Amino acid sequence: MSSVRFVFPKMRLQELIRAPGGITVAEALQRAKGNLEMLKPQSREELLALLEEAESAVAGAVQPADALEGLYAIAVRGIGAGAVCGAPDVDGALSSLCDLIDHLQQTSHADHSGIAVHLRAWRLLMDPELPRPSATAILEGLRKVTSHFAA
Repeated sequence: MSSVRFVFPKMRLQELIRAPGGITVAEALQRAKGNLEMLKPQSREELLALLEEAESAVAGAVQPADALEGLYAIAVRGIGAGAVCGAPDVDGALSSLCDLIDHLQQTSHADHSGIAVHLRAWRLLMDPELPRPSATAILEGLRKVTSHFAA
């Protein structure tokens, strides 16, 4: 007579999770904050370089519509860098710019003054001395610009 035997393999990850040792969550968070602090200057430089690239793309375009696709790619690359470099409101401005570009492309709208407003706001929001209420007002204004072109 044969018998059936069930074998459950030991999972290495499960053993590691249950094993004592390692660092605490608080230590891990502290290390992560330290690592992000080291990336702050580099992230700021990259975000400013993206801003300059966006401004030159708009200025160098023969037709404003020609710059939209490239400008969208630039803005998307910058989202997230604002939080790392200490200018988190820039991420909101870049998201708003992407939304605006989407609306402009869908409607084939020729007036691109909203893009210029977003690029100027991006530069303003990079200022670390900008008071929080001013940054909030700028973001609210950008949302209004985007919703205006969405209508």
